Amino acid sequence: MTARVAIVGGGPGGLFTAYMLNDKLWDRCAITLYEASSRLGGKISTAKLGPGGPVYEAGVAEIYDYSMIGYDPLRTLVEHLGLGVLPMSGGTVLLGDRVLRNIADIRQLCGDNTASSVEAFRAEAMRQLSREDYYDSHWTHDNAHAWARKTCREILDRLKDEDARRYFEVAAHSDIATEPHLTNGLNGLKNFLMDVPGYMRLYTIEGGIERLVDRLSGLVKADIRLGRRVVSVERGERGYRVVARHGLDLEEAEYDFVVIALPHDRLSMLEWKDPRLARAMQTHVAHYDRPAHYLRVSVLFSRPFWRDAVPGSYFMIDTFGGTCLYDEGSRYGDAPGKAVLGWLLAGSAAQTLANSDDATLIREVLDALPPPLRHGRELALEGRVHRWLSSVNGLPGGFPTPDMRERHVPEPKRHPGLFLVGDYLFDSTLNGVLDSADFATDCLTSEVFRGTYLPEAEKAQDDEPQATKRPHEDERPAITIVDGAPSEDLDPAYHDFYDGESSYEASFNEYFDARYVVDLIEIIWGAKPPYKLLDCGAANGITLEEFAKLDVDAWGIEKSAYIHGKTAKKWKARNALGDVCAMPFPDDEFDFLYDTALCYVPQKKVGRAIREMARVCKRGVFFGSIASDMTQQVIDAHDLFSGVSTLSTLWEWSEQFLANGFRFAVVDPKPLAWAFARELSGSPGEHPWYPTAEAMRYCFYTKVPRRRKKKSRR
Repeated sequence: MTARVAIVGGGPGGLFTAYMLNDKLWDRCAITLYEASSRLGGKISTAKLGPGGPVYEAGVAEIYDYSMIGYDPLRTLVEHLGLGVLPMSGGTVLLGDRVLRNIADIRQLCGDNTASSVEAFRAEAMRQLSREDYYDSHWTHDNAHAWARKTCREILDRLKDEDARRYFEVAAHSDIATEPHLTNGLNGLKNFLMDVPGYMRLYTIEGGIERLVDRLSGLVKADIRLGRRVVSVERGERGYRVVARHGLDLEEAEYDFVVIALPHDRLSMLEWKDPRLARAMQTHVAHYDRPAHYLRVSVLFSRPFWRDAVPGSYFMIDTFGGTCLYDEGSRYGDAPGKAVLGWLLAGSAAQTLANSDDATLIREVLDALPPPLRHGRELALEGRVHRWLSSVNGLPGGFPTPDMRERHVPEPKRHPGLFLVGDYLFDSTLNGVLDSADFATDCLTSEVFRGTYLPEAEKAQDDEPQATKRPHEDERPAITIVDGAPSEDLDPAYHDFYDGESSYEASFNEYFDARYVVDLIEIIWGAKPPYKLLDCGAANGITLEEFAKLDVDAWGIEKSAYIHGKTAKKWKARNALGDVCAMPFPDDEFDFLYDTALCYVPQKKVGRAIREMARVCKRGVFFGSIASDMTQQVIDAHDLFSGVSTLSTLWEWSEQFLANGFRFAVVDPKPLAWAFARELSGSPGEHPWYPTAEAMRYCFYTKVPRRRKKKSRR
C-alpha cells in the first residue's frame, strides 16, 4: 500500500518533511508538495548585491551547531548532502563608543563592578541550565524551570549594574526577536548562554545557506506544485481533501495524510471545514500567538571599514534595542572593492520600521551606526531590505509547552493523519524545524505501519495524552499478586511460532544474547556485574539462566500465562507472572531493567507501565522493545510487528520515558558510537536492529530521583 501524502508549504519545514518521508517510508509514500509562491525555501534566502556582487543572507542568517555536546541532526544532514560548512565567530558588543570584545574590555571600559556583574550573571545562567539540559531542552524540564514563569525583563532587572544589564539585553535582543517583557526568562536564559563556550557554536554553508534548499529540492521524490496556495483542508470519503488556488482556478485532491508546514501566522488563513478540527486549530494558533519580527537590511560598501574596530563574523550594537550586524564577506568573501554588512533588526523596532520605504530604512541604519563605525556611512554604495514580520515566535514552544504529540497532532481523535511542522514548535531555528519535521514524520510513519501491519489494532487515544498524566507523589500503583492467569494479550501461537516457523525456545538464540545486554549496560552506565536486573517480558525464564552465567542477579516478569507456564522449576521463584503496569516488587528493588514488554502494552497504559518501571528500578532501563523505525532489513526479515499493541518510533517512546520519571542516560556521542559498534559487531540476529548510533540513544534511560516530601512540624 502506498500512502498518499500532501505537504503544505515549501519552506525548510516542507522540504525536510519530504526528505525524511522518502527515507523513512522508502517507496511506501507518494508525496505532493504545495507552495504558494514561485520558489522553494521560505525564510532561507541567499542573494547578491549588484551584478556579480558579493553574496549575503537575506533570510536565515546562521545555523546552530550542538555537535560538541551530542548528536546534531542538522549538521549531520548538511554534511551528508555534501555541503561544506564555514564556522562563524563573534559576540563583540558595542555600547555607545565602547567596543566590548571580552571580559577584559568590559573591566577596562566599564569598570570592575560591571565586569563582576557580567561574570556573576553568566555563572548563575550556567547553574540554571547545564550544557546537557541546554542540549536536550525537554518540554517537561522546561515547564518545571524556575525562570519559565518569570519574564525575561524580570530576570534582567536582577542586574543592578546598568551597563551589565544593558550588555545582556543588547547581546540577546536579535536572537530573542521580541522585547524582554514579551517572552519568559527561560527563553532569555537559553539566548544568554549562546556565547558561553561549550554550549553551542554557529556556522553557515559554503556558498550560502540556500544551497541546502537547492540540494534538498533536487533530491526529494515529490510532485512539487509551485504557485498553489492551499485554502482549505477537510476529511473526504477516502482521506483528506486539500483544495488549492492556482490563479483563478481551484484544484482539489484527496490524500491519506496531510502535513501542514507553514509559519504560525499563515495557519489562520486556511479554512478547516470540520468544526472539531477548526476548534483544535484555533486553540493551537492561540497558544503560540507570540509573533516576533525581523528586518534584514544589507548594505554594500566600497570597503569593509568595520574590520578595523570589530573582529569576527558578527557583532552587536545598542541601536534599535539591540541589533546584530553580519560581516558577510568574512564567510562568503568580498567582491573586488566591495563588502556587505547586514543588519538584523528585531522585535518592536523591526515591526515599526517595516512601514518605512527601503531608502528610508537604509538611511536610518546608516545614521544609527555607533561612533567607532560612523565614518563608514560615506562608503555606502547601495542596499537591500527584506521584511520578515511575524516570521518567528517570541516564546518558542509556547508556555506551558505541550508534549510533542499534542504540538504536532492538533486533533488526534478524528484527524490522526493531519500533522503540523514548524520552527515555532521548538526554538525558531532551522535546527528546530528539522526536529519538528523529524517528529511529525515519525508519527506519520507509525500511522502508516499501523495501517499496514496492525489493521485491527485499537488506535483510539485517551482525551488526555498519557505522557502528561502523573500520579500523586505518594501514590503507588496497586500491587497485583497474580493468583491464576491474568488476561492475555498474546495468542499462544505467538510463542509457538515465534520466528514464523519455530517456537520461542527453538529460536531463542536468534533473538537474545545476554552478553550483548551486559556489554551495553557497561558501555552506557559503566556498570559491571554483579548487579540486580529485572527482565520485563521474560517469557519462560530462559533469559534468567543466560544472565546468571554472566554473574547477573536476574529476575523476570511475564504477563502471558501460557509461556510463563513453561518456566523451569529452578527459575519459577524468580520469574513472576504479572503485569508491568502493576509489578509485585518493592520500590528501588533492581539496579537495571531490561525491557522487551512495553510494545505489547496498550497505548493508553504505557505511561502507567513506565512509571512502574521508574518505581522499581534504582538506576535505569535498557529499552529493547520493538519500534517502528528499526532497520528495514529487520522489519522485512521478521514478522516484527506481530502481536504488538503500541507501535511507535524510538522518539515517540522517548517522550513517554522522559515524561514519566526518566532522562536520557547518555548525551556524549562517544559511548553511543561504542554502543553502535557493539550493535554492528554482533547484535542478536543476522542484521542490526538500529540504523544509527543516534537511534540507540533512545534505548537507554536513567531514573530521575523522586522528590521526597518535607515533613511538617507538629
